[in-house]
Amino acid sequence: MTGRTPWPSSYEYAMANACPSCKAQPGTECNAPRKQAEQEKAGTDPLWRLHATRQARGRSHRAQDVAAAPLMEDRIPGQRYDSLGTAAPVVSAVDQAVQARIAAARVKRESRRQQRAELDEARAYGVPARHAAKMRRWASEGDQ
Repeated sequence: MTGRTPWPSSYEYAMANACPSCKAQPGTECNAPRKQAEQEKAGTDPLWRLHATRQARGRSHRAQDVAAAPLMEDRIPGQRYDSLGTAAPVVSAVDQAVQARIAAARVKRESRRQQRAELDEARAYGVPARHAAKMRRWASEGDQ
């Protein structure tokens, strides 16, 4: 097919992430001697030299990119649609929860600030008005 941009392999996607099993950094293979020995004997896909969790993450990452890409007829020839090398920093669920709580506190604080401002404005009008009414009442009481 012309105009088709090949996707990086699942191995490349797996290698772009750290291994949760052996903590191998992105770009370095897993420390899995038995898997590497089996792969050397069989001569299979290098993906099988990696831990299963890293393989699964690579396949999942690739599947997400393929699903997020535009349809074949909408793709621009030569343009890459994968997120390897351009991925946003990973944000954990805990960080997201903390950020959500901070945002909620900010909204609550702003709401209270606005409410205080409205009360201050009403108070600024109400105190002189009550004082003037009191003076009028005393003046009318004094006339009687």
